[in-house]
Amino acid sequence: MRRHMAVIAIVALLALPSLCQGEWTMRVHEGAATTDFSVAAVDSITFFQATIPGMGLVPSGTFTMGDGVAHCGVDQRQVTLTRSFYLGRYEVTNQEYMAAVQWAYDNGYVTATTASVRDALDGSTAEELLDLDDPDCEIAFSGGVFSLRNAGHGINPNHPVIEVTWYGAVRYCDWLSMREGLPRAYQHSGNWSCNNGNPYGAAGYRLPTDAEWEYAAQYDDERIYPWGSQAPNCNLANYWPSSPGCVGWTAPVGSRPAGDSSLGFSDLAGNVREWCNDWHVCNLGTTPATDPVGPTSGTYRVFCGGSWIDIGGGLRCAGRGLVNPAYSHNYYGFRVARTVDP
Repeated sequence: MRRHMAVIAIVALLALPSLCQGEWTMRVHEGAATTDFSVAAVDSITFFQATIPGMGLVPSGTFTMGDGVAHCGVDQRQVTLTRSFYLGRYEVTNQEYMAAVQWAYDNGYVTATTASVRDALDGSTAEELLDLDDPDCEIAFSGGVFSLRNAGHGINPNHPVIEVTWYGAVRYCDWLSMREGLPRAYQHSGNWSCNNGNPYGAAGYRLPTDAEWEYAAQYDDERIYPWGSQAPNCNLANYWPSSPGCVGWTAPVGSRPAGDSSLGFSDLAGNVREWCNDWHVCNLGTTPATDPVGPTSGTYRVFCGGSWIDIGGGLRCAGRGLVNPAYSHNYYGFRVARTVDP
C-alpha cells in the first residue's frame, strides 16, 4: 500500500506543477541505496515488469547477422533491433505444453482426438498443432484429458515438447497471451500473420524472429556458438557427434549449463531445432536492415539451433534451416518471445 501511495504522490506532483514551489527532487529507494531525479526534468513515467518468470531480457542493439560459413548464414549484413525483448530461458517442455493444451481444450479453443490436436479459433480447423499418433510423441489424449506417455524413452515432463508443428508453436504463444489477458499475436487464417506483419509490435507472446533468435544466441560478441568459439562437445550441447549421439534422444531442458549463452539461455544449440516466426529465405543479402521481418509469404518457416540428431555444423548461431510449418518430428520444438515495450 505504501508503494502505491508513493506512486500516486509522484504522479500528482508531475500533474500539478503549479502547486510546487522551488525545485522538487524525486528520490528512489532501492534497499539502502537512493537515486535522485529532478522532477522538473521528468516529462513522463512508465511502469513495466522488469522480468517475466522463465524469460530473460535481450537488450536492443546492432549485430552482424550471418557468419560467412553456416548453412543459410553465408551472407552477412548489419541488423539493428530497436526493441528489447524477452526470450524463454528454456525450450517449452512437455509438461508446459500439456498443461496449456488442456486449458485450451477445456475452453473450446482446440479440438482433439487420440490422433491429433487441431485449432478451433477464427474458423481455423485444418491445421494440426500436435501429432499425437506419431509413436515418438510424448503427450497423449483420451477421454478429454491430456497426459504424458512413455514413447520409448520414459516419462519426460522436463524434456522439450516434440511432434509440434509451427502452427502448434504459435498457438501455444497465443494461449499464454489469452490466459494473461494480452492480445493474441497471431491470426489463425490466411498466412497466420503475426500482428499484421509486425511481430516486433505485438503485445502478446510470439515466436522470436529469425534475427532475434540469432542475436540472442551470439550476444554480444559475434560468437560462433552460444557458449563461445569452442568446438561442440557433449558437455556443451545435446547433438550427434557420432553414433549413438550424446544422448540419442532429447534431454531435460537446461541440463547442459556449460553450453548456456552469455545471457543465460539454455539449449540454443542442440536438443531440438527451434521454430522461428519468419518465412524462410536462405540468402539474406548484405544490405543493412532494421527490425527485419522476412518475406511476407512463403512455403517454409525458419528453424534455428540444431538438435539431438544434428552434427556440430548445425549448432552455429548463424545457422538457419527451413521446414514446412505443417511438419512435425521428434527433433522440432520451440521457445517463446515477447517484446518489452511494443
